[in-house]
Amino acid sequence: MKKYLIFLVLFLPLIACSKKDDGKSIATVDGEKITVQEFNAELDKIPMNMKMLVATQSGKKDFLNRLIVKKLLLKQAKKENVDKDKAFQDRLADIKEQLTIEQLLKKKVSAELNFSDADLEKYYEAHKEEFKRGQEIQTRQIVVKSEPEAKELEARISKGEDFADLARKFSIDPAAKTTGGDIGYHPRGTLIPEYEAAAFALTKVGQVSQPVKTQLGYHIIKLEGTRTGTYVPFPEVKEFIRQKLTQEKQSEALQKYIESLKKNASIIINDDMLKEETKGEAPAKAPETLAPEGPGGSAQPGVGPGQGGQVESAPVKPGSSTPAETEAAPKK
Repeated sequence: MKKYLIFLVLFLPLIACSKKDDGKSIATVDGEKITVQEFNAELDKIPMNMKMLVATQSGKKDFLNRLIVKKLLLKQAKKENVDKDKAFQDRLADIKEQLTIEQLLKKKVSAELNFSDADLEKYYEAHKEEFKRGQEIQTRQIVVKSEPEAKELEARISKGEDFADLARKFSIDPAAKTTGGDIGYHPRGTLIPEYEAAAFALTKVGQVSQPVKTQLGYHIIKLEGTRTGTYVPFPEVKEFIRQKLTQEKQSEALQKYIESLKKNASIIINDDMLKEETKGEAPAKAPETLAPEGPGGSAQPGVGPGQGGQVESAPVKPGSSTPAETEAAPKK
């Protein structure tokens, strides 16, 4: 039903809903019609996430043009008897074999496996250690552009001014105006290295760091909380568990099916022939190549500022995300 509704939204401006329009032509190529029905059939082959590309009138025209080109190429290929070429026939045979095997395995192995929420939660409880988090810390930050600004704010904090209030007033992190600089809980490996080193060096809740320089500016960090031994909540890993169990069951079913085929078949292997085929010198070993090292001799990419020139002030590593992240820590 959902697919049908999306189809109507996207293509109603082009065609009517009645079946009598199916035979009408949108275009002709050397006298051959491209009907509404054919056009819609081709559109229906597009993945759902790509259909928005043909939602506009210009998008539909572009798609129709590609369909016209396809018709022209197929017509020319037919004229030149491309499908009679040996290379074509060999390739077609390979594709046919692969599709045949895929369909067989889909029928025998890839049957949909239904796991209830109770099944998934049972696995979660039995393997809970797999979902245990390491140490996490909750921090609050004030980030400013210059070191003198940071030192002035550090002095005001040491005199007793409220950290969150100062974050709302002076931090260049846009989220600080609503969060008071709180960026939530984060494990190791998810924050900018300089920030992370200073934050994990704080040992007591309420302790405040000296100004820390990163590519985002100068940070003053306050430790708000620590936690260890917590587990990722079941709802957050439920679909991961479902996929894992499905893959395991399908792999198990595949192995059993292949073994049954082997068991019921007469298979004779001529080891002597294999030895004859492998005589001779072994091929030369390809030289090993190393990935180019980054700055500081590391093969790992460095942590850079947000892409596209966007300035972001939350000290979260690009690509890092944890269930404990809050809106105060925008993902890069």
